[in-house]
Formats: sequence, C-alpha cells, structure tokens
Amino acid sequence: MLLPPPMDTLSHRPLADADIPAVCGFPRTAEELYFLFPRAVWPLTPDQIRATLDSRRDPTVATVTADGRERVVGYANYATFEDGRTASIGNVSVDPALRRRGIAEYLVRTMIGRAFDHYRLPDLTLYCFNTNTPALLLYAKLGMTPVALETRMTPQGDPIALFKLRLERAGWASAPRIAA
Repeated sequence: MLLPPPMDTLSHRPLADADIPAVCGFPRTAEELYFLFPRAVWPLTPDQIRATLDSRRDPTVATVTADGRERVVGYANYATFEDGRTASIGNVSVDPALRRRGIAEYLVRTMIGRAFDHYRLPDLTLYCFNTNTPALLLYAKLGMTPVALETRMTPQGDPIALFKLRLERAGWASAPRIAA
C-alpha cells in the first residue's frame, strides 16, 4: 500500500476510463455510496459512473505517483454547470485508505479554482449531508457557507438533512491558493 502522500506530491488530471475501477472502490459501504453518489446503487460499478459522465462536467481525479507508478486517490466533478452563472461540485470522494490526509481539500480547491479562475463563475455550490462532519468542516474551512437545508430520505427510509453550501468568487479571492 502507498504511504499517505504529502500535499506537494498530489496532482490532478481529467478522469480516464482506466481510472473508473479505482473510483468504484472508494465507497466502502452502501451508506458511503449514498453520500458520495446518491443516485447510484450498491455496489458502485464502472457502468454507473460512465452513465453519469454525460451529465457531469470536468470529471477530475487526484493522483499520487510513487516508484514511477501513478495511483488515483480522489475524484470530483461539476454535478451541474451553468456557463457564466454557477456550478455545483459533486461526487467528491477519496480512497478510503488515504482519507483525512489532505486529498479532499486538494481536490475541492482544484475544482473551486477552476470554477473561479478558468470559467470565471461568480459563485459555486456544493451539497453535503449533515452526517458528513469531516466534509462540512472542510467546506467551512474553504469559505463555503450554508444557504439552504433540504430534507432527503436515506435508502433505509430515514430522514436526513442535506446542506446546500455556497462560495462566491469574491470570497475565494483572498483564500490560500494551489495551482489548478
């Protein structure tokens, strides 16, 4: 197994078809899959990911290279995208063996930077379930603030809160940057 990567060894690139099996391994349980890909059915399969690609924009993987071998360690995309208006980051997921080591932050910063610096969008949104405390703390650290709360039902039929978080380009302008 790869050792946890320091932030400076991470890079990103567009998702390739050969990356999809690795991404399918990120959710460890049906519950995790619901949080990462709410419309997917357990277990996550390459066909399910491929089926979403037509409706997503900029599917991106985070990678780390060790011993000359590249390994996919994270995935995200824009779940929605309105040219010149807004986008919503979706499907943020990280290899379970490497969670809480900065990969999600790197990937989300990459997607935010691209939205604001490349596409020049005025704002960006992201949805996160209330039970995903590490993600909510990360998004707050990056300057995202809750703007709405929706009630959803888990696959087991239990109610769960879904936060809509928002970040404006002006708020991002003073945030620490990494290359995107």
